[in-house]
Amino acid sequence: MKASRCLVILLALAGMATFTSCTKEYYVVNEGVEMYQRDFTVKSSDWVVEKADVDLEDAYLLSVRLNVPEITRKVVENGNVTVSCMLKDKNGNTYWTPLPAVRADYEAADNLFFSTYLDYEWGLGTVFVYFTATDFVIGTEPEMTLRVTAWI
Repeated sequence: MKASRCLVILLALAGMATFTSCTKEYYVVNEGVEMYQRDFTVKSSDWVVEKADVDLEDAYLLSVRLNVPEITRKVVENGNVTVSCMLKDKNGNTYWTPLPAVRADYEAADNLFFSTYLDYEWGLGTVFVYFTATDFVIGTEPEMTLRVTAWI
């Protein structure tokens, strides 16, 4: 009798374990995945000033076009592209942040707080990166390092 009671308890515990256990998903990159990664240094002179599509007289944004021939038709139809921006802290340590990114900013001359947006779009052979301030006023065009990663 004790043996059958122990067996019932063990079966009940095993059944509870199957209902309460959690499963983990793992994403494995197979050997067949093609990946391309390249860093671009964007100088202040590389930015193009564009009139923003808003109802303000002096509203502008900045854009830069990166030529990335590795973004092939195959990538466009079956892959993905991401862009990250390199940041450095006051100690010189390097960090990467994925785009889109929003940063708080301050202009001491006018005692003005605003935000800047850095985002992108991509297509066949090209990545466009956009830099926009919430007040649409252009100060100094930023210099930065961008990392483009494409894979199929």
